[in-house]
Amino acid sequence: MEKPYNGQAILNDTFNELEIIIPTKKNWLIIVFLGAWLGGWTMGEFLAIRMLIGSIAESMGFVNLFLLFWLCGWTVGGFFALKTLLWNLIGKEIITVGEGRLTIVKMGSLLSKPKTYDLHAVKNLRVNEEGQQDYGAFFGGRNSFAGMTSSTGTIRFDYGFKTIKFASGIDEAEANFIIGKLKSKRLISETNL
Repeated sequence: MEKPYNGQAILNDTFNELEIIIPTKKNWLIIVFLGAWLGGWTMGEFLAIRMLIGSIAESMGFVNLFLLFWLCGWTVGGFFALKTLLWNLIGKEIITVGEGRLTIVKMGSLLSKPKTYDLHAVKNLRVNEEGQQDYGAFFGGRNSFAGMTSSTGTIRFDYGFKTIKFASGIDEAEANFIIGKLKSKRLISETNL
């Protein structure tokens, strides 16, 4: 018999706020692949820099221009691979609700800024319904890139004329539990639902 799932989120309940920490679901295939790929990528980066420096001394105009263009693209690709690797290894979403605001922080995602929302302007807080997936079946139904951007999430709310999505690493049942916890602490009201 299967044991009930205890959930992914860690809830830290204080007197006037609720902090929800959602670690990423580890996708070891992506982690191993990107770790090995970044090793080769680093060698290519250093070799290209060395070639560029050497060709500058020889003043080969077209070769320098092409190598510089290639190096820029190579660096951008490496940045996104590193960002994905770090998100899979150490990434987590930290959601804090209280004192009139809702804050979402994505730790482990490079160049990600905390986003803070006025809790009074949060409307239609809800769980993503079954069948409204943001991504397809990727490596067993887990999207290792989900959560790095603000375009995915199991919990959603309307903020003005924009839908904000967060909590990408949890299931619907856990999301319903979290919304229930926010209601019971009176951190959200019926006007937010």
